[in-house]
Amino acid sequence: MKRLENILKTVFCVLLFTACESFIADDINLDPNNPSSVTLNAVLPSIQVRHMDVYGGQTSRVNSMLSQQVEGVARQWSSFNDYSGLTPTRFITVWDIYYGEILIEVNKMISDASEDGYNHYAGIGQILKAAALMDMTDWWGDIPYTEAVLGIDKINPAFDSQQAIYTEVFSLLNSGVSLLSGGNGGFAVGSDDVIFGGDTSKWIKAANAIKARGHLHLGDYAAALSAAKSSFTSRADNMSYKFSSTQQAGWWRFNDGRTGDLEFHPYLREMMTALNDTDRLGVWDQTFITSHDYLKADYDQAYISYREIQFIIAECLSRTNGSASEMETAYLNGIKASFAETGLSDAAYDTYVAQAEVNPGGASLDLEDHILTQKYIGLFVQPEVFNDLRRNDFPVLTPTSGSQIPVRWNYSEFEILFNSNTPAGGTLFSPKNSWDN
Repeated sequence: MKRLENILKTVFCVLLFTACESFIADDINLDPNNPSSVTLNAVLPSIQVRHMDVYGGQTSRVNSMLSQQVEGVARQWSSFNDYSGLTPTRFITVWDIYYGEILIEVNKMISDASEDGYNHYAGIGQILKAAALMDMTDWWGDIPYTEAVLGIDKINPAFDSQQAIYTEVFSLLNSGVSLLSGGNGGFAVGSDDVIFGGDTSKWIKAANAIKARGHLHLGDYAAALSAAKSSFTSRADNMSYKFSSTQQAGWWRFNDGRTGDLEFHPYLREMMTALNDTDRLGVWDQTFITSHDYLKADYDQAYISYREIQFIIAECLSRTNGSASEMETAYLNGIKASFAETGLSDAAYDTYVAQAEVNPGGASLDLEDHILTQKYIGLFVQPEVFNDLRRNDFPVLTPTSGSQIPVRWNYSEFEILFNSNTPAGGTLFSPKNSWDN
């Protein structure tokens, strides 16, 4: 396992140099007499890009397919679509990226920054680590953490409970905010931060947004609402990374090499058609090829977005009997942001929400028929839709095979084979996440 980790890391370093060389440029202020600053300048963008790439790549494709936003129609993706092909082998790559690349690198970044007192680098590192851990426990449930990525000393790391992972996530987010709220320790984050350009106020908002998502998963709607209101106030706050024509986004690369394997799902098409959602449908419901109008090479991949936060606020207000007018405002903000992200005009949005079926007025907004439905549509191809599906058992989907929708990802085959502590008996259908009611 250690040998595999070393191989993966070597390959990653080669790929990373190619993918991120534009970020390690002459315009970044590197001090050759301070190795830590050089390392931090180089490793921060690599972690950010790698996380955004895996989140918007295989993670997006699998979760969108399981949530029936897209459909596997050809080659191995047709077997993935009916769940039979989603064996542990298929989850090796994403597992190895999170453990062998993201966690190893972010732990080193936090350690180096903390040792030198570079508090803003350490704080950003802790927020990035919290985000990665939340992803991993949401997809897999219990995961190795306290004994993970320790090399030869722990080749069979124990699995921590999902509850313990969530406790760590919130602790990291709180610590990250605390560090970012003070001085930088003499070394400011700058253009090497490819998400927010070193803007600590936006990182604090992002930490609160991630908290809101986490509290929502756990069913703590008051805490989720409070955190959401302390987070993003516009689309400009999105925690996102815009790919480019030379460093293409994951969906574009997939469509370039696997044309015809995945397509827009008939279930989502039927839902949107019934709501006269013709403008968004016209952009999204195209053959998945490299000229797709939404899944572009320079796609702006969000980890968490203003539109998601607005839907969280609307859901939490609905569940806590909060202000109807405030709920309606947040609900409409979420829809409007989705139209804007799709490149559509305010006029198209205005026409859509003028329908009583879409907006019957704040007091008449229904949690499922309106808020959760519009969030499901509005977060098209965002991995979070799979979490919402499991949290709410909504939308009510017909399994593509058998009688049950998958409730988790399989553990990596290598983990099953080589880590004796891997829980036995796990499948796509059991056990459920601790927050999956």
